[in-house]
Amino acid sequence: MTSFAASLIARGNNALNTNPPKGTTISLTTHGSDWYWTVFAVMCVFGIGFIASAFMMPRLERLFHYLAIGTAMFMALTYFSLASNLGNTAIQTEFTHYHGGGTRVIFFARYIGWFLAGPLVLFCVTLFSGLHWMTTIFMAGLLEVYIVSGLIGALVQSSYKWGYFTFGVVAWLIVGYHFFGPGLISSRRLHADTHAPFLIGAGAIAFIWSLYPICWGLSEGGNVISPTSEGVFYGVLDILTMCVLAYLIWMVGVLGMTKFGLRFRDRETIEEGGAAAEKRAYGHEQQRSIDTGTTATGEYPARGPEQTQAGVGAGPGPGTGAGSAVGGPGTGV
Repeated sequence: MTSFAASLIARGNNALNTNPPKGTTISLTTHGSDWYWTVFAVMCVFGIGFIASAFMMPRLERLFHYLAIGTAMFMALTYFSLASNLGNTAIQTEFTHYHGGGTRVIFFARYIGWFLAGPLVLFCVTLFSGLHWMTTIFMAGLLEVYIVSGLIGALVQSSYKWGYFTFGVVAWLIVGYHFFGPGLISSRRLHADTHAPFLIGAGAIAFIWSLYPICWGLSEGGNVISPTSEGVFYGVLDILTMCVLAYLIWMVGVLGMTKFGLRFRDRETIEEGGAAAEKRAYGHEQQRSIDTGTTATGEYPARGPEQTQAGVGAGPGPGTGAGSAVGGPGTGV
């Protein structure tokens, strides 16, 4: 651990020497760069863990894992840029609370990473609730407004930045309403086993993401804390978000995809059309439901008109005519 910490410190010094602050009086320090390298390493660990867990799942049950892998990769790329002191610009501060004001470094690369990764986390949470895809897309759009408003506000020098801040907060409040309004109702209807994980995941994400505006107000907005403290604040929130995502991925492995009402079929399973293909795609639990003709919850699926009109098997009892579910000898068709 000592050698690892020493390598991070050396990396931070090298990054600031290679990419020194330009035109800023309030800039990233070596300690801030060291912290960003640490978060970068944590994001890489999350990504490797998600990739490894994906290989432990049946091939067609990796939707959540793919979303998590994408999130980890976007955030790792973001923190690589931050640690390297890249993806930033200098903006004149409105207030003089920290360092007497001046030009402050603003990392727009951070917002790009959030813009790409945020909807993926949102999709993972809403899939636990069974929300309609139109509602989910609407929430993702508002989340993007939340992020873009923070970016534009951070790049504005005048007090008009707080107008963008207000737009973002309002957009986030609407997203939060859908978490605990329609999302809560939908999760109760989806499945009893997914309701509790959704409450935990949505509650944790709502709490964590509600702290981002506070950090924004103290850093890019109000110039109260240093860029290093800003990085620590944001970095902890991003790590906590990844921890919630890891919890959801773990619950997917425990519950299985059938609890979410999701079932995917690829070309191979459609062409083969047999139980063997379904077994390879979904695992042994799904195979048992196929063999018995039941759903994942043990209930027999409703039959369509074309099934009720034609006999399906012959029983030992007397015939009851064409279309009988318990056909007699030679009478069902």
